[in-house]
Amino acid sequence: MMDLLSNIWVKRTVAVFNIMYVGIITMLTYATFLYTLEINEGTEGTFYGIYIAASALFLLLMIYSREQKVTSVMALILLPVVFCLLLFNMGNWLLIIPPFIVALVGFFVCGVGDTAKVIMGTIYLLLYVLGIVAYIVMNMLMTGNSTETLIDINLEPGTEVYDLYKSSAEKINMMTDYKNTVSPDGKYRFYIADVQNSFKGSVNIYVVPYGQDKDLKFFKLRQKGIKKTISSQGKRGIVPDVGWLDETHIFYRLTDGGEEHVSVVDDSVMPKKQYFGFLGMS
Repeated sequence: MMDLLSNIWVKRTVAVFNIMYVGIITMLTYATFLYTLEINEGTEGTFYGIYIAASALFLLLMIYSREQKVTSVMALILLPVVFCLLLFNMGNWLLIIPPFIVALVGFFVCGVGDTAKVIMGTIYLLLYVLGIVAYIVMNMLMTGNSTETLIDINLEPGTEVYDLYKSSAEKINMMTDYKNTVSPDGKYRFYIADVQNSFKGSVNIYVVPYGQDKDLKFFKLRQKGIKKTISSQGKRGIVPDVGWLDETHIFYRLTDGGEEHVSVVDDSVMPKKQYFGFLGMS
C-alpha cells in the first residue's frame, strides 16, 4: 500500500484530479457572477454536506500531490478564483469558506519555492485586503444606508418591515401570487419591495425577466442585473395594486382608490444587464 501511495505516477494522476475541483469552483464563480444562486428549499443540508465533503476530499488530494507541478499551478490559481467567489456571494459563508480553506492550505503546502510563495502570498494578501475594502466602499457609495426588502408572504416575523405589512397579509398573498406576477406570455414578472433609507422610504415596483433562470438538482440560478423600475413612489406600509393587462402592459395603483397608471414593458424599454450589481450598482 505504501509503495502504491509513493508511486510517482499515482501522485501525478491524483494531481490531475485537482484540475476538476478548480474547474468546478471556477464555473460556480462564473455562474454566480451572472446569476443569483438560491439553494432549493429542503436540500440545503444535502448540498452543503456534499460541497464540504468534496472540498475536504480535494484538500487531502492536494496535500498528497503537493509536490506535483499541476497541483502547484492549481493552488496558485484557486486563491484569486475564490476571491471572486467571495465578492459575488458576500455573506454566503458556507459557499465561500470550504474552497477558501482548500486554496489557502493548498497554497502553503504546494511545491512552489519559498521566494515565489512570499511574492505571490503578498500579492494575494493585498488582493484580498484591498479588494474587500474597495467592495465595502463601493457598496456604501452606491447604496448608502438604503435597505431593500422583498414584500411577499415570507416576510420574517418580528422585523420592522413585517410589522408594517402584517395587516395586509391577504393582499400581499394575492398581489405576489405566481399567476399575478408573471406576464401572460411568461416573459417577465414583477415584484414589490420595501425600501428603507434616510428619507421616508418607499415601496417600489420592479419588472425583471422570467424564464431565464436555470433549475438544477440542488439549486437555482436566477437571472440578475436586468431590472426595470416601474414605480418608486409608493408609501411604506401600503401594498399597491399591481397586475398585467396583457403581455406588454402592466397597471398599478399605489393607494386604494388612487390613480391607476399603466406602463409598457417590452424588450425596447428593459435595461441592459448590469454585470456589476455585486458592487451595489443597479
